Amino acid sequence: MLKAILFDLDNTLVNFWEFKQASAKEAARAMTEAGLQMEPERCEKLIFSVYEQFGIEYQLTFSELLKPFKFEKEKFERIRNAAITAYLQSKAKVLKPYDGVPQMLAELGKDYRLAVLTDAPRSQAHQRLEFTGLQAYFCEVGTFHDTSIYKPGAEPFLHICKKLGIDPPEALMVGDNPRRDISGAKKVGMHTCLAKYGQVFEDDGTAADFEINKPDELAGLVERIKKKEK
Repeated sequence: MLKAILFDLDNTLVNFWEFKQASAKEAARAMTEAGLQMEPERCEKLIFSVYEQFGIEYQLTFSELLKPFKFEKEKFERIRNAAITAYLQSKAKVLKPYDGVPQMLAELGKDYRLAVLTDAPRSQAHQRLEFTGLQAYFCEVGTFHDTSIYKPGAEPFLHICKKLGIDPPEALMVGDNPRRDISGAKKVGMHTCLAKYGQVFEDDGTAADFEINKPDELAGLVERIKKKEK
């Protein structure tokens, strides 16, 4: 019997990739206006090259980008701080839940335990949930720091089930990444649902049990699963 619904965070609940693209563009513009001598488009590419090298969650991206230029301290800090400010302002404007997510969570939370399972660091996951007003919907939040293993490893999925007090077949995993979210969940025996509305990564051949094109389709899907179980 289905008892819990697990959600990936980025690109499943919140528009993370859209936010990262917008914030990189604004940070690049701010850096060039503050004294970095290059076209904003080139600077934007450098930001993503740092992400590719150190990870999308890397907290010293702008400092890393500026290192090769060997600016004196005052200029370095002026350009870096301009980037940080622009990044945070873009975050305030752009990062938000997908349309229908709060309503969907409120409805499903009446009958099921809801949890987040993300590869994001603990602090970043909780910050994004608080920032977007979603924290209160979840009884548990599983992050990379719980197991130090990324999805699709089995450990994150098994760990969040243990925290919820359920067996994997009693959970539905909803995520946008076929390899990390869907294949990992299927390996431990969970029901799986691909959130196609936020999908950034191409299918890797792993077929989810179900697919949704909008968040508000999930409640109907869960109801169908419930009826099949009777």
